[in-house]
Amino acid sequence: MKINKLKLVNFRNYDIFSADFEKMITVFYGKNGQGKTNLLESIFYAAFGLSHRTNKEEDMMKFSSEGMSVMLEFEKYDGPHSIRIKRYVDNGKLHKEINIDGKKTSSKNHYGYFNAVMFSPEDLQIVKGDPSLRRRFMDMEISQTDPVYYDLLVRYRRLLRQRNSLLKIIRDQNHSKEQLSVWDEEISDVNAQVLVKRLENIKKLKNILIPAFNVLSDKSDSLDIKYEIKGNDGNLFYPEEETFESLKDFYNKNLQERMFKDILMGNTGIGIHRDDMKIYINGAESKSFASQGQQRCCALALKLSQIEYIKNISGEYPVLLLDDVMSELDSHRRNQLIGFINEKVQTFITVNDKSLIPDFPSSRYCEIEKGKIKKE
Repeated sequence: MKINKLKLVNFRNYDIFSADFEKMITVFYGKNGQGKTNLLESIFYAAFGLSHRTNKEEDMMKFSSEGMSVMLEFEKYDGPHSIRIKRYVDNGKLHKEINIDGKKTSSKNHYGYFNAVMFSPEDLQIVKGDPSLRRRFMDMEISQTDPVYYDLLVRYRRLLRQRNSLLKIIRDQNHSKEQLSVWDEEISDVNAQVLVKRLENIKKLKNILIPAFNVLSDKSDSLDIKYEIKGNDGNLFYPEEETFESLKDFYNKNLQERMFKDILMGNTGIGIHRDDMKIYINGAESKSFASQGQQRCCALALKLSQIEYIKNISGEYPVLLLDDVMSELDSHRRNQLIGFINEKVQTFITVNDKSLIPDFPSSRYCEIEKGKIKKE
């Protein structure tokens, strides 16, 4: 997968921007606040229809503008393609339109059509932050290559909202509890389907992640990951080979056992929205006991394994976006990273100091100043 052209209109600090990309590695360098990260954000937005920096898409629109657009022209194994996403005001309302190869499409069909992996300093939080970040890592990784999983997540979130709404009605209006059993059956079914796919993902990820970590750490540390389920009363479970039927029974049983607690709290306290992907370095939980260097190494290994995971499933490498991470790595790991991606993974990198990037024949350096590429 390779981007040939990026076009922006009223995106962040870019009025009109157009650039062709022939090289496999493009380095955007320059002072802070010039728009380097905005370019990577626009590519991420074209891939996923959302930002890695904000939950409000209107934040990406240039100040005082009434619309914006992002367009990618790229190649996949089956030929050239394009994605265009635009937001515009019509009758006082903000609308969003996604086009693939010139035809309108839905978010569902858009997700996974163009694959990208982003790595930024904030991604260190995958290792040391909240479980929600590790769940998001899994969900984005699997969804890019499995549309069924994407549909299951959408369905699960809808069921969760509906069940939580019913719980509040039962609590606040003394409504009958009989309907809960119907919701519990359906949500247990989707829970189990998602978990089966997550466990398959963990197994495949470990086969890629551990060798990558061994290279980055020079085999000085060991790494392991486990999937953790939070059951009732704080009980923890680490499933590996469970069947769909056993997992569905587990969720249904636990939901019934905690029914009164869920009603009292007004939300569902067990399910895939509460699980975690635990990361262990040298047998200890990395979140609490690993050094900052070990955590950085682990986060980088996770991202490199995500690239290989997508390649193994889809048959081609995603585009890699590295936002201001080179200053976080020592020179040895910078060289290892560039050596890994050189000539096989199209990569876009932002740095303040371009000397941080080894000079490869496949690299192009673009100085960004006030939302423009300075003439080279």
